[in-house]
Amino acid sequence: MKKIHLIPLFIFLIAPKSNAQTFTKITSTLNPIVTDTARSGGGSWVDIDNDNDLDLFVSNGNLTSQNNHLYINSGAGNFTKIITGSIVTDSGSSIGSTWGDYDNNGQLDCFVTNRNNFGNFLYQGNGGSNPLKLLSTPTTTDMANSNSSSWIDIDSDGDLDLYTVNFMGSDFLYLNQGPPSYTFTTNQTNPIQLDNSNFSIPGIWADFNNDRRPDLFVGNAGNQNDKLYVNNGGLSFTSYTIADGRATLGGSWGDYDNDGDLDLYIANYTNQASILYNNSGAPLYTLTPVSASTVQVTGNSVGSAWGDIDNDGNLDLFVCDDGGNNHLYLNSGFPTYTFTSVSSGQIVNDGGNSFGCTLGDYDNDGSLDVFVANQLNQTNFLYHNNGNANKWITVKCNGVSSNKSAIGAKVLVKANISGNNIWQMQEVLAQTGYNSQNLWLHFGMANSSTIDTMIIKWPSGITDTCLNIPTNNFYNANEGACLTTVGIKDFKNENSFSATIFPNPSKHLAQLNYYLSSDEFVEIKIVDALGREVSLLTIEKQTKGGHSAIVDLSKLAPGIYYCKINSETKTTTLKLILEN
Repeated sequence: MKKIHLIPLFIFLIAPKSNAQTFTKITSTLNPIVTDTARSGGGSWVDIDNDNDLDLFVSNGNLTSQNNHLYINSGAGNFTKIITGSIVTDSGSSIGSTWGDYDNNGQLDCFVTNRNNFGNFLYQGNGGSNPLKLLSTPTTTDMANSNSSSWIDIDSDGDLDLYTVNFMGSDFLYLNQGPPSYTFTTNQTNPIQLDNSNFSIPGIWADFNNDRRPDLFVGNAGNQNDKLYVNNGGLSFTSYTIADGRATLGGSWGDYDNDGDLDLYIANYTNQASILYNNSGAPLYTLTPVSASTVQVTGNSVGSAWGDIDNDGNLDLFVCDDGGNNHLYLNSGFPTYTFTSVSSGQIVNDGGNSFGCTLGDYDNDGSLDVFVANQLNQTNFLYHNNGNANKWITVKCNGVSSNKSAIGAKVLVKANISGNNIWQMQEVLAQTGYNSQNLWLHFGMANSSTIDTMIIKWPSGITDTCLNIPTNNFYNANEGACLTTVGIKDFKNENSFSATIFPNPSKHLAQLNYYLSSDEFVEIKIVDALGREVSLLTIEKQTKGGHSAIVDLSKLAPGIYYCKINSETKTTTLKLILEN
């Protein structure tokens, strides 16, 4: 690997203000995402219950002790707050989370970082909303001032390892021993040697030099230089200094100029200008600061997220500010790839102490929506993207030889956009911006009804090529088998209720979540295997939207029961297993 040179690139990207792309701020008192208050750090859009819609996990606490929040997507833009289970009752000084399937069983696991030597949390997924908390593992007993973490296959063996970035202390690297136990061992000789005096905050992994090995950007606050650690394989890394000397709190990798390599946006604090670095690509892979770019705003920037907000085939950028307005920059695309600052709408005029932000299409309408985590016991922000006529695809990658979550996989798509054959590239990332995440990839396709070519480069070394793919679809990309369509719920046209119950199997308490498409009378009861009623939960008229109810099973004998939900329009029965 040749030395990385950081050379100013004087491309003036001054663009006029824009009023394009509208959002609706969600303010409904029935939506707990925007009514809960906490010291929120970051947010992760994750499909925790494998029902093909995005749920939301929010980390809370920071310097205080607070519960984290988990919101299950109940359809039609509604969410149900989970109130049982250790994942939402473990109070801690939480600052962020990372989600990935470390034991390759098809269920997402969660690691939560806590500050001030509180101890971190590890939850093993079980397919429901209450993952099992794991206590006897070094990932939860090692103490430090942890600021961010990532599931990442650092040794390319097909299972996810865990890396935790610590403030003024050595980082933690836990190597996954793989099947059958999937236990973690602490790597005492961390190959990424960090200075214990560094004010390290974000650690963002991505393959920036296209060799299918994950590299690490570490941002340092306190006017210290940032670091880039290039993965040479075999747990060997080469360290490079990014001599910015600023207070870096966040960073995001994204190919904003559609040239096939990942560029880097660094968010800086204390009224310092953020920096956009352009990746030169092969053979040197030089990171070059782009001078005078519109996106390099001066302020207290923290979180950031790349995403094609307007579905025109180009990555746009959303940036969070602590104490000021947030920022949305739209990418003009080929050939100049300049950014225009959006000036109108609540999304850029809601002042708050915003930290993490994450983009995700929570209502499956083909447009990326925006979640913003606010830090000082404020309500968080959720903005629904009103969309446009441009086309899109969503891709969920599933590893086979690679890790099941496909973290580190790269998806490249080629289509004719406005008369030009354009390649786009995105990588499945374990972390982005400030302690935020979305494992699904979303591509805007402008006026293209067909993707000519899709290439998926898996961490294992396998490459899949798919041809002639229709747009306006949600696809599963399975390693070695290309694409299958996903039967997603059309939340815009949902005309009945949907229901889920967690955890299942259960021991004492379960939580029923359901969505009503209209105001109607509802009867909910629990019956045994012979159809005999053993518990009546409710019989009343309820309003349209998401609802939840606690199911108390403590007085029942172990066995199989059924939760029957009768409304004026439909009857639904859910099987419920009660364990000892």
